[in-house]
Amino acid sequence: MLQIKLHRHSAQRSGTGQHQTSAAFPTGISIHRLDSRPHTSQLLISASVSGGNDKRRGYSTRALPAETHVDVVGFGNLCVDAVLPMEELPPADRGIRRQLLDTLTRSPPDRSSWEVGGNCNFMVAASRLGLQVASVGHIGTDIYGEFMDEVLRSEGIHATTQIAPSRSKPPQPLELTSAQSTPNGASTSGAHLDSTLICFVLVDPESRHAFCSRYDFGPWPLLEGIRALPGKATSVLRSARAVFTNGFIFDELPLEAVQGACTDAIQHGAAIFFDPGPRCQTMLEGPRRAALDLLLDLSAVVLMTEEEARVVTGLDDPEAAAQWVLARPGCRAEWVVVKMGGQGALLCARTDASSNCSSNRSGTTNGKGNRKENGGCGCKDSGSSTALTTTTRLGAVKVEVLDTVGCGDSFAAAVVMGFISGWPGDVTLALANAVGGATATGRGAGRNVARLEKVLALLEDGARGAADGGLEQAASFARAQELLLQSLASRQHLREQSREQQLSAAA
Repeated sequence: MLQIKLHRHSAQRSGTGQHQTSAAFPTGISIHRLDSRPHTSQLLISASVSGGNDKRRGYSTRALPAETHVDVVGFGNLCVDAVLPMEELPPADRGIRRQLLDTLTRSPPDRSSWEVGGNCNFMVAASRLGLQVASVGHIGTDIYGEFMDEVLRSEGIHATTQIAPSRSKPPQPLELTSAQSTPNGASTSGAHLDSTLICFVLVDPESRHAFCSRYDFGPWPLLEGIRALPGKATSVLRSARAVFTNGFIFDELPLEAVQGACTDAIQHGAAIFFDPGPRCQTMLEGPRRAALDLLLDLSAVVLMTEEEARVVTGLDDPEAAAQWVLARPGCRAEWVVVKMGGQGALLCARTDASSNCSSNRSGTTNGKGNRKENGGCGCKDSGSSTALTTTTRLGAVKVEVLDTVGCGDSFAAAVVMGFISGWPGDVTLALANAVGGATATGRGAGRNVARLEKVLALLEDGARGAADGGLEQAASFARAQELLLQSLASRQHLREQSREQQLSAAA
């Protein structure tokens, strides 16, 4: 039996006494007692039952009323993280990690180690910025699904969390058949449909991370056989101004289902935001390359780290990589954002109506809107017209970094807010750098991502010239702070008006 060495951080790191134990089953581990602050929902929506025979609750697929619109939907990648400190991280060997996953999943770790993860990081950050947020994804009728449902509700996120019908229902066209073959010849009976995805976040004493989940082993997609989403999920996507997804979506759903959902959302006015994430390493050839190309083409905004940009494009320079994406034949993206960690971020924006370039001209701004022309991008002639782009760079906010998990997800929430609100690129990057920086000052993701008060404090620091870039970029941070406060005030006013109307109607 695999013996797992678990390690508790010192009091300075986690608030617990230093202790270590050796266990075959990591049960009863007290790790992080997580915050569960109250959060007032922006809308009160009655729950409807969808799927499952779970006797503990009426399982949630909470559809929005037809007249309600949301700002952004987090599409797919719903998981619960179980944070497990370990003496040392496991090796990369696939067999050892498979054995580790089997051992960890035999018995649930203590609830104090649980936190929502995946796209939940993005959605919590977006909700705290004042956006109306909904989720469309899949969780099971198990204790982890119940936990996630509770957290999403508490953060004001409207959850549609069973896009795969329950196995207990009569077979429907969207369901898995009773015995499908997997790529390796094994058969599946829809075992994942009632199972919430768990990602074990393994943390060593130096705060380095490793992740272990079903995503790593397949067979992919985990929800194979779903050709389209159910009606309630489709209605939520149609109500959205923006849809955010990442490369993990193709570990869950077939290409056909993702394409149909995104195309339909676009036709109803949504902008697609795509972050290929670490799964881009697996999306360089074959069907998964087709999946990557699909979302690069459909997205209005593409977000990548420097390393991901290098993997996707083969280019070392982040600006050249961003221009490469915009120059793709058929690309409809308006922004490409490259996250550069401590160096801040850059945003390459299309400034004309054409789709691609053969000798792409670009400009670079310094955060004040001053642009200088650069040379061509060097892409091959695709027969399309020239696309003029501008590139904005903005320095990072200065923070004491405790943990980088969730920083990119929360950064993306701010980019969505800036884009759908029509903010300039430099102002959007200022907010995104502040939100990402605020998340880095805490430990863990989920409910531990950026809080509004910390974001406003970092924007204030940037407005005083305390961020990288100094006074030269201070105006961008000051404008971001001003617009964020205006947005929050406006949304609060609308909520109060809505409550008054509801009270009047009830009277």
